Amino acid sequence: MPVVGQRDPAEIQDTLEQWLAQQAGVDRVEITELVIPQSSGFSNETFLLTAVWDGEPHRLVLRSQPVQSLLFPEIDLIEQQYLSMKLLWDTDVPVAKVLWAEPDTSVLGQPFFVMERLDGLVPGDVPVYTSEGFVFDMTPEERARWARNAVGGMVKVNQVDWEAAGFQHLDKRHHGPLGPEQRKSYFRNYLDFATGGEHHPLATPVFEKLLEIWPDDGDLIELCWGDARPGNQMFDGPELLAIFDWEMVSLGNAESDLGWWLFLQEFSTVGMGATLLPGMLDEAATIALWEELMGRQAVNVDFYKKLAGFQFSLVMMRIMQVAGAAELALQSPVLVMTAEMFGLPPLSPAASG
Repeated sequence: MPVVGQRDPAEIQDTLEQWLAQQAGVDRVEITELVIPQSSGFSNETFLLTAVWDGEPHRLVLRSQPVQSLLFPEIDLIEQQYLSMKLLWDTDVPVAKVLWAEPDTSVLGQPFFVMERLDGLVPGDVPVYTSEGFVFDMTPEERARWARNAVGGMVKVNQVDWEAAGFQHLDKRHHGPLGPEQRKSYFRNYLDFATGGEHHPLATPVFEKLLEIWPDDGDLIELCWGDARPGNQMFDGPELLAIFDWEMVSLGNAESDLGWWLFLQEFSTVGMGATLLPGMLDEAATIALWEELMGRQAVNVDFYKKLAGFQFSLVMMRIMQVAGAAELALQSPVLVMTAEMFGLPPLSPAASG
């Protein structure tokens, strides 16, 4: 669900040309293309631009924190996304090359960063990639290779030596020590943020049930992508080109990425009235591949799949609030699926009262 028309490109072009000239160390930059895609989401604004300096065109992407309400209770675009991508550039994780960041809100109104633009194919959300698009058009053999490469990309993130790479900034110590306590505190804060501190007929009991079964797995602290799904990857046919969207990056048990991946795949199939295509990996095969590549068992994946449903429910609640349709959140497929995982009956709009 995009934020439409937050800013007029013409209003920022002159400012952006001057800023780019300063960053590139040149006298003049001319922007020949500046587009804000209408798919630009609630969590970030995305600008596609072509800027010319020294006679050379440079195809760039600018990501800015949104002017309107945020989806997350805590967000720092520079620290989470820009810095994470900059650190990942020197690892095996394929990312776009980030160029410059600007924390000063006086330039464009919000912090932003600029990276090089890549060309490739991204599995769609609407319509979902299992119903049409390049993944749908693949042969089963191509799709099997694509599926393995997609999961393999996620695992590359999880295998990064986060301490050696410099990801200590993701340790949110104000939420307690790294591990379960930090995550519990973060999600307690997120629940309060999404509900305004009020009891919610679904989210509150779900969180209480999660607390009862939360695994004691603080011995596994790994780099977690956060929004782990094919829709945040770019491909050249079945080959993985890049991983993007790092706004949910964190430290913890990497099984959280696997749980999110599985929940989102189920949402993109069962939740959308679609089925897995020949060559795609079902849940058991995805877990087996993750275990093979990670070199360890996924012992708490059922919990992390449930946590993913809870977190995605909070995201949907915020989206509906920003859209002015909070009552619709109780009818969303995400909440229905989440309720089913916990053995709770789906809620009607009247239940919100």
